[in-house]
Amino acid sequence: MSLSYELEFCVIVQLLTAGICIGVYKCTIAFMQDQIAELKQDMKKYNNVLERLIRVEDSTKSAHHRIDKFEQ
Repeated sequence: MSLSYELEFCVIVQLLTAGICIGVYKCTIAFMQDQIAELKQDMKKYNNVLERLIRVEDSTKSAHHRIDKFEQ
């Protein structure tokens, strides 16, 4: 039993199409993982800025309380 050339061609084309789809899927996943890693780094920087801002606000509040004491 031998497969006809048309059937062999269809099988090869389908295998190539499946391979291409799997390759695109893997590349997309890798790209998304890279983007998520970059976003995590940006969030760490942003969180660090927020922590510093909170410290500055606390320092400003205590400075205002000291100034108010001097004014009285």
